[in-house]
Amino acid sequence: MLVIDDDALVLSTLTDLLRADGHQVLEAQGGRDGLRVARAERPDMILVDYHMPEMDGLAVVEQLKADAATWGIPVVAFTSGTAADANRLVRAGCIGFIPKPFEPGTVGPLVADFLRATVARGQRVSAPSSHPTP
Repeated sequence: MLVIDDDALVLSTLTDLLRADGHQVLEAQGGRDGLRVARAERPDMILVDYHMPEMDGLAVVEQLKADAATWGIPVVAFTSGTAADANRLVRAGCIGFIPKPFEPGTVGPLVADFLRATVARGQRVSAPSSHPTP
């Protein structure tokens, strides 16, 4: 799983929460770095922040979905934006979104729901690792 956010604290928090749930997590600080990591590592799922400088989450999703190497990777956005923002993200190719601010206890269940839905649709997703990475 790849987490893309420009805010180091949010990035660290999400990474820690997901690793505690047994996921192997890659981090990228910002949209351009996220695209680079996604293309190089081809994660099973990507979580991306909508509001980022230089390249926002919508631009990241659009580029991921336009690239043959990454178009099939499920993407979930997290946003403190409006319903219109969420709709734009879904139209661009996100399978869903997580509202910000989020409660730490809600992230794991939401990600699990997205993973189940992705598997049900036949997209590629690996099960969480039984041994979280440090």
